[in-house]
Amino acid sequence: MLAMQYGFDFPDDFDLDSVRKRISEIGARFDGLPGLHLKAFLVAACSGAAPNRYAPFYLWNDPAGMTAFLMSDSFRAVAAKYGRPKVRSWSPIANQHGPARAMTPTFATQQFIDLPPNTDLVALAAAERDAASLVAGESGLHTVFVGLDPHAWQLTRTALWSSPPQGIADARTFELRYLATGSRY
Repeated sequence: MLAMQYGFDFPDDFDLDSVRKRISEIGARFDGLPGLHLKAFLVAACSGAAPNRYAPFYLWNDPAGMTAFLMSDSFRAVAAKYGRPKVRSWSPIANQHGPARAMTPTFATQQFIDLPPNTDLVALAAAERDAASLVAGESGLHTVFVGLDPHAWQLTRTALWSSPPQGIADARTFELRYLATGSRY
């Protein structure tokens, strides 16, 4: 499994309803996409210093599916509409499903944690797997993914929720407008 995300930031006066409308028009096209585990269409209105943002989050079953998508007409279309984004990817540390997996998630939270150079990666991975297992017991949780970006030495925690999440420090909360599931979900 491999996670991937790109995002587009928009000015405060940008009408996010145009993005929401686009998601409702194209979301189902991703259901059954070869190699895709899931795609969460994430949207967040500006909040404090954080801008309006459209940031699809993908879990791929293997890197070949991700590569095929990046070379596809679908990716060319999003790049033509919003500009060619920087694409980030994370190797998995943990991927857990929660009690709300059978429900449609409507929210997502994301945290990005910079790792100091002296971080013990083995101990970090073990602690993150333990933490993900605890979060996986929370009633509104659909899925939690924890991944490592070894280029930026950054950890991400992305969680999908069926109800508004509470009390997650340093996390940005998104509307999850559509959840596409792949061929082997």
